[in-house]
Amino acid sequence: METNDNQALLENAPVSTLIRKMSVPSIIGVMAYNLYNLFDTIFISRGAGSSAVGGVAVSFPLFLFLSAVSSTLGSGAASVMSRAFGRKDYEKATKTAANTFLLFYITAILVTILGLCFLEQFLYAMGVTDTLLPYAKSYTRIILAGAVTSTGFSSLIRAEGSSRYAMYIWVIPMSANILLDILFIFGLRMGVIGAAAGTVMAQAISMFMSIYYFFLSGKSCLKFSVKDFIPDKGIIREVILIGIPSFLQMSGYSISIIIVNQFLRKYGGDLPISTYGIVSRVNTLFLFPVMGLVQGIQPIIGYSNGAGKPVRTAETLKKSSMLAVLYGAFGYLVILLFSSQILRLFTTDEGILKLGSTVLKLTNAGIILNGLLNIQSAYFQAVGKKLLSLFLVLCNQVICFIPITFLLGSIFGLSGIWYSFPVSALLASVVSGPITVYSVRKSLTFKNRMLQ
Repeated sequence: METNDNQALLENAPVSTLIRKMSVPSIIGVMAYNLYNLFDTIFISRGAGSSAVGGVAVSFPLFLFLSAVSSTLGSGAASVMSRAFGRKDYEKATKTAANTFLLFYITAILVTILGLCFLEQFLYAMGVTDTLLPYAKSYTRIILAGAVTSTGFSSLIRAEGSSRYAMYIWVIPMSANILLDILFIFGLRMGVIGAAAGTVMAQAISMFMSIYYFFLSGKSCLKFSVKDFIPDKGIIREVILIGIPSFLQMSGYSISIIIVNQFLRKYGGDLPISTYGIVSRVNTLFLFPVMGLVQGIQPIIGYSNGAGKPVRTAETLKKSSMLAVLYGAFGYLVILLFSSQILRLFTTDEGILKLGSTVLKLTNAGIILNGLLNIQSAYFQAVGKKLLSLFLVLCNQVICFIPITFLLGSIFGLSGIWYSFPVSALLASVVSGPITVYSVRKSLTFKNRMLQ
């Protein structure tokens, strides 16, 4: 199988150029997704009211869980494929993609069945109140029914170096979603049901675009045959183990939202829950450019690692970390200066605006550290160091955050919950930074000894 232009780019282009070419389309793609989230929340707030926003916000962890499933398989497969491309092992890359398709659809069907059977129990566990339950049920039922469309195949496309097409399968569906929201929420007055229906339809567009790329367009360097879809235990195991950090990162975020909602229900009720629902969407808005950067650098790191080029790997990590720090500083400055104006895009409720301005500033105080933590975890995932990537994700999302939230929430009440976000990010960074530096230096030392 011949190496295409995208593979040659990963092999030979200067690192700075490669980061730009791979990351900018990824950032545009995830920002398109984020703008959809922004407009979705605005449309629901203006078209169905603040209680509807709260109901959708409470069900957001389940939506994140679905994304975590697709991200687990997508990121795990992308890591395996990138390193296989670096070794010119196209047979393994093809079989990895085929097994990932199979595994995703089996998992999505199971999630749909279990989610619909135990929907109300799941929502109460996530902290829903009786007032918000009808909205949460209406929204979540449709999202679960369309779980098979929530694919993570853009990661596989990006692993080939086709970052621009990977961007298209974010931008085009999300643009369609915004138009569908306007139609369903305002034109047909379908409320949260219309928002959920628009989401599933947009996901279906993305799914069909992925299918077109791999099987019909001729753009992919992978050529599938029936035997590639026969389950390979070794490949499936590797994909899942490498992808687990992505799952834990997103599901850990879901767990943190659930825990925060439980405390908010205890200390304040519907107002803090609805406020945090909007703030968490804004937080995601500011974090997603870093996630786009992460998606862009993972194929570079994976390919360089597979090709035995640790200096190129280290250079990619260093330059992407600098970009994450610069962006984090800029993002937090925007939040400090314009928090009230940002929140007014979502709601006119004065109670939410007053509380939300403070919450937005506090929960984002660690935005620079969160960006670095994401870069470092992605590095270990891309080079196939499953346990270290897993540990760093758990350190940030679970080991530090959950105990600190319980401790500060118990001592300081509502204020303690907001302060737990930056405090946990600081503690996780103290652990993560030295581990990453040691690992990179070790790989460079090993390469130097091999050359001597």
